[in-house]
Amino acid sequence: MTSLLQKDHKFVWMEGCELAFRTLRKLLTTALVLAQPNIEKPFDVFCDASKSGLGCVLMQEGRVIAYASQQLRKHEVNYPTHDLELAAVVHALKIWRHYLLGNKCHIHTDHKSLKYIFTQSELNMRQRRWLELIKDYDLEVHYHPGKANVVADALSRKPHCQVVQPLFEDGFNLMHPEVLCHIQLSCSLKSQVIEG
Repeated sequence: MTSLLQKDHKFVWMEGCELAFRTLRKLLTTALVLAQPNIEKPFDVFCDASKSGLGCVLMQEGRVIAYASQQLRKHEVNYPTHDLELAAVVHALKIWRHYLLGNKCHIHTDHKSLKYIFTQSELNMRQRRWLELIKDYDLEVHYHPGKANVVADALSRKPHCQVVQPLFEDGFNLMHPEVLCHIQLSCSLKSQVIEG
């Protein structure tokens, strides 16, 4: 299929191209880990922050839609814990805006005081700015103890572990979802397309 797109090459659709196309379509539409979102149902966002990064997971009906993490910038390292945890929520809302805006959203965090962010009387300028962004969403903040928030927690930490034996040939290990730091993916899709 790749050769069909090359310059100065005549476009001839052969049986091998058809087989490669069908294989590619099947692999792209049958993900092993991530689920397709349903815009008509509420979303769950699990957020966590550490002194090295922010991590969040978008879920729906117990199935993972997307993962996201971000290393802290130099100025963010000095943020107090409350602001770091709120930064993780804001990060999730910004990157998944297209899913979350206009839909019911449940934010799960291991920082209990975020439940009361809407009723706090004294906020710093950063918190006020973030609160203006948060007010655009139909969300509820829920306290989710740190030990139960293993996936978002793993995304916010520095890598310290290694996936030894992947469950699937593409490198995903679902038996230990908290170990997401060093997932190694082999590009079997690319090799199957080239062989096809």
